[in-house]
Amino acid sequence: MLDTIARPFGLLLMFLYNITHNYLFAIVLFTILIKLLLMPFQMKSKKGMMRQQLLQPEIQEIQKKHAGNQQKQSEEMQRVYREAGVSPMSGCLWSLLPLPIMLALYQAIRKPLTVMMGVPKALLEVSRNGEAVGDLAKRLVEVAQAHGLNFTASQLLQTQIGATKIINDYFSEFSGLSDKLRPMNFTVFGLDLSSVPNFRIWTFDFSSFKALWPMLGLFLIPIITAFFQWLSTKISTELQKNMPGANKEQLEKQSNSMMMLLLGPVMSLVFAFALPAAMGVYWMVNAIFSLLVDVFLTKLYEKTMLADFAEAEARRKAREAELEAKRAEAEKRRAESANLQTENTSKKKQQQKKKQEAAGRALEYQRAMNPDQGEKYNPSRVGNRPYARGRGYDPDRFSYNGIDGAVDDTSSIDGELSEEIVEKLEKAALPPQQENDTPDTPDTPDAPAQDDGGVESNKEKDL
Repeated sequence: MLDTIARPFGLLLMFLYNITHNYLFAIVLFTILIKLLLMPFQMKSKKGMMRQQLLQPEIQEIQKKHAGNQQKQSEEMQRVYREAGVSPMSGCLWSLLPLPIMLALYQAIRKPLTVMMGVPKALLEVSRNGEAVGDLAKRLVEVAQAHGLNFTASQLLQTQIGATKIINDYFSEFSGLSDKLRPMNFTVFGLDLSSVPNFRIWTFDFSSFKALWPMLGLFLIPIITAFFQWLSTKISTELQKNMPGANKEQLEKQSNSMMMLLLGPVMSLVFAFALPAAMGVYWMVNAIFSLLVDVFLTKLYEKTMLADFAEAEARRKAREAELEAKRAEAEKRRAESANLQTENTSKKKQQQKKKQEAAGRALEYQRAMNPDQGEKYNPSRVGNRPYARGRGYDPDRFSYNGIDGAVDDTSSIDGELSEEIVEKLEKAALPPQQENDTPDTPDTPDAPAQDDGGVESNKEKDL
């Protein structure tokens, strides 16, 4: 199944190799052509991601407004995406497409005879016990034994790279077996791109550069690949920061997060040391080309995105103004309906309204009767209780004839009487103050006044 999927990519890689006769150049051209074929998907994904970035302020507002209602939050977010013509899943397709292409390329590198050249599988058939059954498999074993090479037919079950090298070195001995066979050299600039890089640098031969370069060059391919992966992630994050509407705080955290920066490069480093060096070359070229395309598309869409951002901001502000006007109108209607009682007004609301009115009247009365504010004095008040001593309480009930400030002996009153006292005396029909020959007695509340005059005689007459 995987061979069938990888066959078109293998044909393309073989076509490029026949043109260039260089395995490295064929891998580089293959990577660039695949990126160009996927360019429409990347452009659509980039545009969708930039539009989503512009909608982040509105999305954050919705998340804050409907934090306790996930269903309402999801509905509002879908409405915003639908009105803007943005699909939240637009970037997922682009992120998934490179995976099957990478698997197809790996299959083409691992099986160049059947996937790239199209040699029939029957010629390479091997039994379960590892014996060669196909004609090409038998010839490979014979040539390997004749030249003292370490090769067995069972290796064809895992990879065809070793068999392809034997065919390339002794191509004349395989003539007539299949017209699909082609000589293919994996070595470029002294590096065997079909070999797996060795990370055990302490095992390298440092005796001479000629002996060191084949192993050191392969060792540097995963390192360079990881570096460009890191650089691509770093520059992409910096480009997102400069976009309008970007959440700079969150992007700053991502750019400072070691996990986000090192996840992709570390994965590339691990896989590049576990697979043939040709896969590392593919990842390295892919990272460089993706970085250039990302910068180009960002600059290309930036102007149009700025216009879209201004339009989105204007639309958001208009919606906020409309909601604010509706909210003010609702508050106004609520305030008007609070004082309007109709036949449909419930008894509970009527009772509540009466309680509020009674509480308001009580509050107004309390303010009017509060002696602490210097207003009307209420002698019956004790604290907040306005009639604690009774409604008819009179603090001067023991004074003469109930006149406030009047006593039976007025000889101690010095100076003129106040107008208020005079008025009360007139109403009580009391005679004015007369001279008294008796000596003045001290004005004490405990000593009753001694007067043989008219006041005392009037009391006796009354008795």
